[in-house]
Amino acid sequence: MNWFGFLKRSTTSLETPDGNRTLSPAELAAREAKREAQAAADKAKAAKEAAANNPNRLRSSESFREEQRQKKKQRKERLRDNQIGGLLREVLSGEILAREALVRQVPFLLFASFLTILYLALGYQTERILREKQQTLERLEEATAEEKTLRSDLESQLQQSRLARSTADMGLEQPTAPPILLSTDE
Repeated sequence: MNWFGFLKRSTTSLETPDGNRTLSPAELAAREAKREAQAAADKAKAAKEAAANNPNRLRSSESFREEQRQKKKQRKERLRDNQIGGLLREVLSGEILAREALVRQVPFLLFASFLTILYLALGYQTERILREKQQTLERLEEATAEEKTLRSDLESQLQQSRLARSTADMGLEQPTAPPILLSTDE
């Protein structure tokens, strides 16, 4: 079973000759000249590096002075970049807002600001809903207590003995005889 057969090279593709071809004398000379030029360039580079690292080189040479100026300039830049004063100066002058890295982050900062504002708004809305819920619960407790008070008053007034007393004050008496059915034949 050959599942990955499509990855193999085709055997019928371009056929290579049986051996390496022989270079012409011009090609051999060009190859040799290229090797010599590369060797000379490597040798010159090594000599330049050795001269730069040589502690005995002339301190009065122009290249040495230029190198020292460059090092001093780089030191000042590193010192300026590493100090808090440099950062503070950039923040106060507004240069930090013009940096490309910060400008690239503007969409993300806007998104983060939007999420922060949304988070705060949801917090305030939740607090408002909780206050309304607490007020509703307090009103419900008051209404329940008032309902219980009114119900107990009504039940006490509907007792037979109390009903008789309150009607007696108005001059009414409870009947002792059963009611009579009147006919309407007229």
